[in-house]
Amino acid sequence: MSAAARSGVLSWGVKASFVHYVRAVAAGTCEAVDGAELDADTVFRFPLTEADRNDDGWTLRFEGGARFWAHHGFLDVELRRLALDLTSHASGGTLSAVNGDGDRVVLGTLPPAAPAERGGVIRWSGLVPCLTEAGAELFGTVYPPGSELASLDALVLLDS
Repeated sequence: MSAAARSGVLSWGVKASFVHYVRAVAAGTCEAVDGAELDADTVFRFPLTEADRNDDGWTLRFEGGARFWAHHGFLDVELRRLALDLTSHASGGTLSAVNGDGDRVVLGTLPPAAPAERGGVIRWSGLVPCLTEAGAELFGTVYPPGSELASLDALVLLDS
């Protein structure tokens, strides 16, 4: 974590229809792994490990992961060590994760986003990632590129 940030969290529900399918239709499991948490409303919480501010915006990295498993392993999606590259420039940002093979994949693009800053708290709220082609492949091409994922919120607490 950068010297200025003491803690933070990424809260993300991934994609409601996917989570519903895995849990209810396919009788599979959704689990938080390696330090992430999953609440009853199927929102994953990933602890912040690094926050870097640069001229273009912020890069945030998180530990833990989310794993979705069903159909005796034929559906096995892992999203670990998520990262957000956030900018308020027209190009927007990205959401990426390390997949089950250990490769970093850009899951989705994010709209331009300036954080709300108040009293040592920096917050991005309601950012909606849209699947990239690589992200769509990670989800088994069930959702086409451009499909919206669940909105996400990121919070960084700065040292005073």
